[in-house]
Amino acid sequence: MSEKKTETQHKTPEHSEQTEIQRRFKQHPFVFIGTVLVLIIVIIAFVLVPAIVPGEGIASSQLNFGYWDNKPITYSSGGFFASMREQYSSIARVYQMSEYQVWRNAFEATVVRTAVLDIMNKSGYTPSKVFVDKRVAALPQFQENGRFSAIRYKKIDAASRIKLWQDMANDAIVERYHDDVGTIKSVDAEADFFGQMALPQRKFKFAIFPYSSYPNEEAAVYANENPDMFKTVYLSQITVSGGEREAQAILDKLRSNDAVFEDVARTQSEDNYADLGGDSGARMAYELSLEIPDEEQRRAVINLAKGEISDVVKLPAGWVIFRANDPSRSSDLQDVETLNKVRLFLMDNERGIIEDWLIARAENFAQRVRGAGFDTVAAGESLNTYELGALPLNYGDNPLFPTASSFQVSGMSGISTDENFWRTAFSTPVGEPSRPVVLGGNNDSIVILYPYEEIVDDVSIVENSKTSFSGWWLENQTQRNITDTILTSKKFDDKFISTYFRLFAGS
Repeated sequence: MSEKKTETQHKTPEHSEQTEIQRRFKQHPFVFIGTVLVLIIVIIAFVLVPAIVPGEGIASSQLNFGYWDNKPITYSSGGFFASMREQYSSIARVYQMSEYQVWRNAFEATVVRTAVLDIMNKSGYTPSKVFVDKRVAALPQFQENGRFSAIRYKKIDAASRIKLWQDMANDAIVERYHDDVGTIKSVDAEADFFGQMALPQRKFKFAIFPYSSYPNEEAAVYANENPDMFKTVYLSQITVSGGEREAQAILDKLRSNDAVFEDVARTQSEDNYADLGGDSGARMAYELSLEIPDEEQRRAVINLAKGEISDVVKLPAGWVIFRANDPSRSSDLQDVETLNKVRLFLMDNERGIIEDWLIARAENFAQRVRGAGFDTVAAGESLNTYELGALPLNYGDNPLFPTASSFQVSGMSGISTDENFWRTAFSTPVGEPSRPVVLGGNNDSIVILYPYEEIVDDVSIVENSKTSFSGWWLENQTQRNITDTILTSKKFDDKFISTYFRLFAGS
């Protein structure tokens, strides 16, 4: 009897698991099956695939990833597809490529090569035997003392020599195709148009008026006109999240002297000042605007007498009780730190005041430049001046033209995509100061541009631009167009996805 019981106990976990699986299958059969399929796919894609490379034991039918004009694109050891897979695998970690991407890129490279060889074969082109022989003879593995070694060449078996010769012939065919396509796809018209875009070019001088140059005297004027905003307040606080009734009970105890503010703050407050007995330090009145949104409540807290405790104030953080440790007092506007706080407030909340002041200064500068000249006026104001040029209207920093960002002038970052900057730069008459330009982004500055020279007719600039464009086109666009044309051709039958998963699942 005991033996049967023990046997049953050993079987119970397995039996329980089977029962649970059966129960889930009966309740939701389609969901259950779908979940299992997804799990299988995930295991294949991310666990099995990276560890598997097809070998000779896999049927050749499984290695067919697609067709080009009914010609199969197959993976075989030592073939071009395999070679490309090895190349992409070697750089996969650097470029964070998945195993799937490695195989897909190798496959597409093989499709393009197959298509090119097919196109060239139908055109009747074959490289001469002498040409291919010379390329084979120049390979590093056959060199000895700087010359071709027949002994080294004959050390490899006949089949390998034949394959090597054919690979070199195919390489020559593919190179010839790309050369021919680059020649046929003439970009003369586009290059002419592009070359004309290089002109006109302008050279500029400019003066920068940074927001940081807004004087302390002006900040003090604003503070004097708004004294209540810049009063210094010294507060302690108790924050309660439990509700208004709880906060009111605490307030009643404090006002009846049944509790000490600091003790309550340490034991019941729920903010960062609790360990300090509620002491939140000194700050300016305007800094309370975000903390206490209601203006009437905020004014009441600011005007508390020393030792006076506020009513309960509802804030986003909870219900708060304030106490004035000292009466609020007017800030010392001779103090640099105080003025820096005023400037910070203006930058965050009244930026237009600083901007208007700087624009007025820049307009005054431009007016005097018209009479005395840019260099003279800039020197008289001790302004730092800079130069740009020669620049075409290169919005967006096209690398084939001189770029504005290449000058790396502090305070003028991002001007390559600043429409206002370019519009002003090329609409202002040469020899005249521009209107003030408020730079966007994080520049926090205003500039006066002074175009002092314009190049409108320079054959060398146009020709250099045309040459740059033609070279770029052949190197980038032509090769990309070849690939896109082949991979979107009706002759291409893509079986990659189905073969990829079937291949590794079968393995």
